[in-house]
Amino acid sequence: MIELNDVTKIYDGQTVPAVESLDLKISKGETCVFVGPSGCGKSTILRMINRMIEQTTGTITINGEEVRGTDPDRLRMNIG
Repeated sequence: MIELNDVTKIYDGQTVPAVESLDLKISKGETCVFVGPSGCGKSTILRMINRMIEQTTGTITINGEEVRGTDPDRLRMNIG
């Protein structure tokens, strides 16, 4: 399961969040599709999940383990 709890991302030098207060649960075997216009945060969400960038606030967990405490290389090897 991938779970995002109150996740916000504000890029350096910006005042408007790219992603704001996102709560999301994706269960094992479930398909999730992010749809929206350019610049709405779709890629930012995926980049935070695999630790290419860090969220500003909130928590992201995969199978109960917070991604901030996970080695990025190991995390990416285990994402399907």
